[in-house]
Amino acid sequence: MCGQNYPYRSDVLWTCTPDSRDWLYKINEAAEIEVSVYRYGILQDSIEISFSIGPELMPANIEGSVICNNGVGTIFPGTMTEPGFLDCRLSVNFDGTIYKHHIKLGFEPDKLTPYTHHPDDFTAFWEEVKKEAALCPMLVEREYVPKYSNDKIDCYLVKVQAFQKGQYVYGYLTKPKTGGKYPVVFSPPGAGIKPMDPLKDISYAENGFIRFDMEIHGIRPDIDIEVYDEVRRAFGSANNSYLVNGLDNRDNYYMKKVYLSCVRAIEYLSSLPEWDGKNMIAQGNSQGGALALVV
Repeated sequence: MCGQNYPYRSDVLWTCTPDSRDWLYKINEAAEIEVSVYRYGILQDSIEISFSIGPELMPANIEGSVICNNGVGTIFPGTMTEPGFLDCRLSVNFDGTIYKHHIKLGFEPDKLTPYTHHPDDFTAFWEEVKKEAALCPMLVEREYVPKYSNDKIDCYLVKVQAFQKGQYVYGYLTKPKTGGKYPVVFSPPGAGIKPMDPLKDISYAENGFIRFDMEIHGIRPDIDIEVYDEVRRAFGSANNSYLVNGLDNRDNYYMKKVYLSCVRAIEYLSSLPEWDGKNMIAQGNSQGGALALVV
C-alpha cells in the first residue's frame, strides 16, 4: 500500500510506500520506506529528499537526506521501543521552492493507553445531562433549498432546537426525491466556524442515502462568507477559540452543548419517516470524526 498527497493541491505529488502493507509494525521491528516524487506528473530522478524522523509530537531524532535513483529513494526510519507513531517529515527543493510531505508509521498502536482517565461519575454525569436535555422540546424548521436540489435529490436547510429552549443548530438535509426507506448519514463538521456546501457530498443522496451535514454553533450556514469571517476572527482562533471556552468547568464547557446538540440531531434523524429504521451512520473528518465517535 502506498500513500500520496492530494494532487490537486500542488504541482508536486509524493508517493510513500512502507514495507508493511498496513503501515503498522511490531515494537523493535525496523521499518523501510520507498519515496518517489512526481512534478507536473513526471517522475523525478536524481533528486535529493530531506527527512526528519521522530516520535509523534516530539523532536526528531533522525535527520538526513536521500538521493532518488531511478525515481525511488529509500529511507530507513528505524523503529520504536514502545507503542506509538513515528512521524516522518519529508521535503524537496525545486527551483528554490520547498515542497513538504508528512506520513506516520504505527508501532503496535492498539497497545497505547490513555493518559487521562474518566472521573468516577463520568457515566452518571452524562446520563443526567442527557436526561435534562431530552426535556427540551425538539422544534424543527425545514426550508427547501432549490439551488442545492436537482432532479434526483431534495435539499433542505434544517433548524433544530437542541439542548435547551432558544438554542438551535442548523444543517443541510439531502435526500432522494423518490419515496422509500433509506439509510441515514450524520456528518458533524470539522473544527472552525465556517459556511457549509452540501454539494460536495451530494452523491450520497443521489445514491440512496439521507445525509445531514450539521453545524454546531447555532449560526445559519447560508450567511455571507464575510460575516462568517468576522465571527471566526472574534471567536474561533487562538486563545479565544471555542474549543477552550469554559474548559475549566464541565458544566459550562462549550463542547458540552456541542455533544448534546449532536445527540439531538441523531434524535431528529431517527424521527424521519424516510429512515430505514436500522442504518444510522456517523462520519466526519478531524473534529467531525471525534464528534462521530462521541455520538
